[in-house]
Amino acid sequence: MSVIQNMARDMRLGAHLLLIGNQGVGKNKIADRFLQLIQRPRQYMQLHRDTTVDSLTMQTTVEEGVLKYQDSALVRAAKAGHVLVVDEADKAPLHVIALFKSLLDSGTLLLGDGRRIHPAYFPSNEHSIVLHPDFRIIMLANRPGFPFLGNDLFGVLGDLFSVHMVDNPSRKSELNMLKKYAPDVDEATLLKLMAAFTELREMVNEGILNYPYSTREIVNIAKHINRFPDDSLPTAIRNVFDFDSFAPDVIKSIEEVFQKHGIPFG
Repeated sequence: MSVIQNMARDMRLGAHLLLIGNQGVGKNKIADRFLQLIQRPRQYMQLHRDTTVDSLTMQTTVEEGVLKYQDSALVRAAKAGHVLVVDEADKAPLHVIALFKSLLDSGTLLLGDGRRIHPAYFPSNEHSIVLHPDFRIIMLANRPGFPFLGNDLFGVLGDLFSVHMVDNPSRKSELNMLKKYAPDVDEATLLKLMAAFTELREMVNEGILNYPYSTREIVNIAKHINRFPDDSLPTAIRNVFDFDSFAPDVIKSIEEVFQKHGIPFG
């Protein structure tokens, strides 16, 4: 809740927000809940390695067999004063991300069709799109470095955003959350899972493991146990960790952690 309170404070001051955290810690859910609380409409776009400058400002659709070009979520949000949520921002190439720098720094952006987004005090013509004063951006990104290997987002845009770090929840918060996702699972099982995941995260910090096992993985295990009570606990766990079986050393370390906390790994 403290992250949301800080976000509300910064947005009230007119700042754009950058949420940085490991994959699966709930950045999207925090952004959605925040916008619900402040009752602001949003536009959404997800970036990837093939995102281009054109696709940021224009989207193509096919209607009755005819190819049409429409404004992207970015342009619609700038026009209407909505909040633009940009997911996976660290995945896009840096020259694409630099487009946001122009918009946030000067309030201007030249579109591919000749139109220009600009502040209200600029001279207007038939090609003008006036930037709404309520327009804001909430950008979501994974932390830099291995294993996500995203771009240097902070180096390009960090000075234009209010940055908020999102980590895994505290022990008390995580237990309360798991109980809501898995109300029929006994607390002792949830506590064992939490203890195992806490140790896995410590091993990531120490450099023993690479992937930062997050809230998403433990929630998926708890939901599986709750939804399919006849499945064994090892089945639910392997449903999340089977991909690691391709790395024998990694899966052995994970198995030792779960067995240490009284959880059969299968």
